[in-house]
Amino acid sequence: MKNERDPHYYSHARVDLIRLIPPGTTKILEVGCGAGMTGKALKEKGFEKIVGIEINEEVARGGSAFYDQIVIGDVEKMRLPFEKEYFDCILYGDVLEHLVNPWEVLKDHQTILKKGGAIICSIPNVRNYRILKNLIFRGRWEYTEDGILDKSHLRFFTLDSIQGMLREAGYEIEGLTKRSSGAHWVKWIHRLLGSRLVEFLVRQYIIVARKR
Repeated sequence: MKNERDPHYYSHARVDLIRLIPPGTTKILEVGCGAGMTGKALKEKGFEKIVGIEINEEVARGGSAFYDQIVIGDVEKMRLPFEKEYFDCILYGDVLEHLVNPWEVLKDHQTILKKGGAIICSIPNVRNYRILKNLIFRGRWEYTEDGILDKSHLRFFTLDSIQGMLREAGYEIEGLTKRSSGAHWVKWIHRLLGSRLVEFLVRQYIIVARKR
């Protein structure tokens, strides 16, 4: 959910995604690989083939040592040079919300993902109570430098719309992590209501889904 203008956007490893990679995975595609810190971590774990896609050529050059191949360009405008069902796993770490048509990208990538292969996505939750509070009570929908309303986000998702997007693209969700935060008063109401506000506390969902 970080803004691409933030230098830290490109320079941290997504260990939260790496730990969810299914056993038996050998070939991984990382969409939006940045400066390659996730690729470096993957390489250290001994995966056989690691490929990255990055739109920022200057940034990608800095991470080239950590990948077997980096494809430079806009993932929405390229035909990837890989055989059918080539990859075991595809990573989308805070990427899909930056795309004009993430639905179509997910469908297109079905071709290069093996049968039963996994995708791992992290996506911000626009149903978060802070966003709704500002919208409903203050009439504000103000973009920020990072976070859920990052200025570079083109699409916004709730859990329901995430699930619908993945189903439509031909994936079946098998794992869901909810990264939550909230003020003390919100957490108190949450407990008082029997934990019924969980979807409003989530800032980001991390999803593991399989190609059907």
